[in-house]
Amino acid sequence: MHPSDTKAYINRTLQPAAMRRLAWTLALATALVPPRHKRHTRITVKQRANIFEQAADAASKFFEERARQDSLALAKFTEGLEKSRQNFLSDLRGIFDVKGASLDQTLEKLEDALLSADIGATTTDQILDDVKAVAQAQGDYTEQDVTAILRGRMAEALMKGGPSSLTSAAAGPTVILVLGANGMGKTTTIGKLARRLRAETGQKVLLAACDTFRAAAVEQLEEWAARAEVDIVVPDPGIESPAAAAYKACDVALQGDYDVVIVDTSGRLVNNRALTAELDKIRRTLEKKIPGAPHESLLVVDAAVGRNALDQARGWQQDVGVTGLAVTKLDGTARAGFVVSVVQDLGIPVKLVGVGETLDDLRDFEGERFVDALLDVNDADDLRERFARIAAERAAAPATISVAAAPTISAPAARPAKKKSSKKKKAKKRR
Repeated sequence: MHPSDTKAYINRTLQPAAMRRLAWTLALATALVPPRHKRHTRITVKQRANIFEQAADAASKFFEERARQDSLALAKFTEGLEKSRQNFLSDLRGIFDVKGASLDQTLEKLEDALLSADIGATTTDQILDDVKAVAQAQGDYTEQDVTAILRGRMAEALMKGGPSSLTSAAAGPTVILVLGANGMGKTTTIGKLARRLRAETGQKVLLAACDTFRAAAVEQLEEWAARAEVDIVVPDPGIESPAAAAYKACDVALQGDYDVVIVDTSGRLVNNRALTAELDKIRRTLEKKIPGAPHESLLVVDAAVGRNALDQARGWQQDVGVTGLAVTKLDGTARAGFVVSVVQDLGIPVKLVGVGETLDDLRDFEGERFVDALLDVNDADDLRERFARIAAERAAAPATISVAAAPTISAPAARPAKKKSSKKKKAKKRR
């Protein structure tokens, strides 16, 4: 392969700029070092050593930068979940504050804490059953046991949605269709995503303004395109058809060799049949122009709506089709646990989360990182091993668990027990 062809291949297949530089340096080094059967060389030993020194330096800088970025991303993500973490941990710690509490009392408090955090009934039931199993198998249980179960079950639930990474087209531009109701942060998410794809992965991004329904929607998207430093296609004057705008954007993307096309759509409720029919027409247009498009159909939901996001996502999934969720304003809610219930109940992965207001505050969603930030976990490996052991013990235990002789757990201080929640109240939380 000619060096110019090698560089083109690297730039096309390896997206992170640092990774491309590293790969190109190594490829250049390989190209400049002649095969063993060659009698004559065009470079000296010193030149050869310099080449590999440059390659090693590039590799070192790449991994240092990757570690720095990961650390910053984790810190920002953890900070964004501060409200939810404070509320959730406060409730959890209160479970172990009652001296001599029975298992039934502990389970009731734990159930209240989980449902209040919008974790969802399915995952809540699994967690409670695990705690019962531990109590029977060991005759006792600890706060670490409960934390390990919480972490393990929530992480498992978040994996049920499948891969959280954005899908890329096998060939040609990747088309991302963005959906959602008004006020969810759809346009803002598009702008932040465009910025990330351009700045962090070096991809050539095109925005398609297909929201011709809301006043000033096109102008707003143009502002975000300018901030993200990406190109945009807007409807032709006098042509208000969103499908026509999508068609035009596909032509521009194919002719301009764009890597990604992000399509904005009109904000709507899923029961708006007229706008839903319009969306179907956009999808057909995209697929006709670019085979396999849209490769992603992202539903944008505001974290502030909590469990109501489950109903929204269910409607969109049934009527339109959704491949992933983008959750906005996660830093402003105290009930981020709803993410677990949405993924668990619908099997739709969360792919992006917004944890701030700046251009760089849109993050990839990682299930384990989310749970660790929510639970303020420091030693994930220990909890992971503990949960694996608990899961194995439960699998080997009898299916029916009796708690007639419930063990008790000691705690440092005594507090008056709260009144039991009514069944009616718990049923309401579970819905």
